[in-house]
Amino acid sequence: THPVYLDESTEDQNAVLRAISMGIADGFGFKVTRLGGLTRMTTVRDLCAIRSLPHSCDDAWGGDIIAAACVHLAATVEPRRMEGAWIAQEYIEGHFDQERPVVIKQGHIVVPQRPGLGVKPEPGMFGKPVAIYGP
Repeated sequence: THPVYLDESTEDQNAVLRAISMGIADGFGFKVTRLGGLTRMTTVRDLCAIRSLPHSCDDAWGGDIIAAACVHLAATVEPRRMEGAWIAQEYIEGHFDQERPVVIKQGHIVVPQRPGLGVKPEPGMFGKPVAIYGP
């Protein structure tokens, strides 16, 4: 038999719960933005931990910010349940964080160590803010 991993069809927590309850998946390929962000991704990570199902922590494409999110989340998954993390860094020219970009060293993605996601984009890189909340 061959294991069945659900990837693009796992768009939200309900799809993951449904697949788990029906017993139709041996694992998952999760994408942070497809699931709706880090909070929802941590929820499905926890569901997989409860059911001992392996999964990945990926996203289709993105720069340093999404790569850092994927890598930080992957670092919280029990190693025997972690199917891997994929980042697009090797295929993208330039970085949001010129000083300490998310990098691959000797086949492993280095988890950024700065506060938050560990990425500090250059001020003004994204242009004028659409909205600002707080002081």
